[in-house]
Amino acid sequence: VIAFQTRNIPHLGHEKIIKHYLSKNYTVVVNPLLGPKKKGDIKSKYLIKFYLYLKKKYKNKNLYIEPIIVNMFYAGPREAMHHANVRQMFGFRYFIIGRDHAGAENAYNKDMAIKYAKKYRKKFKIKLNLLQGSYYCSKCDKIILFENCINNHKRYLKDISGSKFRDCMNKKKLFKFADKKLQMFMFKQKKNIFY
Repeated sequence: VIAFQTRNIPHLGHEKIIKHYLSKNYTVVVNPLLGPKKKGDIKSKYLIKFYLYLKKKYKNKNLYIEPIIVNMFYAGPREAMHHANVRQMFGFRYFIIGRDHAGAENAYNKDMAIKYAKKYRKKFKIKLNLLQGSYYCSKCDKIILFENCINNHKRYLKDISGSKFRDCMNKKKLFKFADKKLQMFMFKQKKNIFY
């Protein structure tokens, strides 16, 4: 059982991470974070709705959506360790730490959480699965995990940004790297989905 934390709307990069672990026979528990967040983040009730949409899409008995009430401090690497500790206290054996984990406004280098996790991983009982993130590879023409681009096409990798996705949603524009039906579902919400 592996915990996948999120505060963002699910885009194809998130889906790639979830599918990767499902394909490795993990049970994936997505933990949308509920609690105070910054202006521009998605409201909790909509975050849950959109991840439940994904659960329905995948029809996978090993995918669970279990919200967790934790404040977001946007403290980058230190907060990634806090999140790992919270999952350890809940009894998870595995936890995903990704690039720019719990960062905001480019306050931290994108790989700082992973470097911090490598440095402190022995202090935890929980196994920290470290991912450099998911990208669109224009050479392969698909969404890939950074670690798994077989051809190592680093110069062809395009970042899939949750911030850019939120900007598109605010402007009622489709984001290239997100499920189109999910975005249409989002556009149909009667109220503003962002704080």
